[in-house]
Amino acid sequence: MKKTKYNRWTRISLLIVLLLYLGIYLFLYVEKDQQTNRYRSTQLSDTYRYNFAQPLEELMIKTPKEGLLNALLFKASQPKGVVCFWKGNGGTLANWGTMAPFFLQFGYDVLITDYRQHGKSKGPISLANFYTDAQTVYDSLKRRYSENKIVICGYSLGGRIGAHLASTNRPKFTFLIDPASAGGDFSDRFTYLLYYPFPSVNGFTFLTDQDVQNALSPVVVVSTDNPHSTAYQLRSVLTSEDQLLVIPGATHASILNHLQTMKLLKKLLSD
Repeated sequence: MKKTKYNRWTRISLLIVLLLYLGIYLFLYVEKDQQTNRYRSTQLSDTYRYNFAQPLEELMIKTPKEGLLNALLFKASQPKGVVCFWKGNGGTLANWGTMAPFFLQFGYDVLITDYRQHGKSKGPISLANFYTDAQTVYDSLKRRYSENKIVICGYSLGGRIGAHLASTNRPKFTFLIDPASAGGDFSDRFTYLLYYPFPSVNGFTFLTDQDVQNALSPVVVVSTDNPHSTAYQLRSVLTSEDQLLVIPGATHASILNHLQTMKLLKKLLSD
């Protein structure tokens, strides 16, 4: 009798756990397109004036699906080409513009763009919009520069965007600095494994490994020594024309301005 009662409560408990599992999955799946909060940042007024010492041109670039992107094109005195720089998630051009002098000193113009709902940029956020916006910005550069003089450079979220551009265009080369999604690789992998084989509950699945594998020109990846990071795992899809620099002790926050990162970029831009 006791065994029968025990078995009944075991079945009820398992049923409750299963229903909770399915309920949480369905909630996350329905809400996956609402994950845009991860990709919002500080807003700037339309009348905000940037204060940088370097010569620049402020651009407003219209993109598909109601996008309007604010970008700054910093100008070198005798440009050898242009760096299409994709920033990390968060912040605005008001602080990311401080990256410009590094590229300018090597004779490259640099274009830095705010994503939708960052700074003065406007429009709804989606994975598809990240990609089409980036392509529109890149196409605008091709009207000003030969494509073999365009360098794609992306950090963190910008590395994801840059990798996708590299898969559909032919820049001089693409430089990816610890590419990662805003939510972090661990959380994305955890939910994927937890609900496998159900469809992903992540509405922003950046297929960076596939993009790098499909790149049409050389790709250079800079990674921390974390073997679980997206950047480190890209080593398996790199070709003999590509490069990987692993920096021991670097963190995601410190790797952007790390001395080894800057030395490698200096070498590539000086060639």
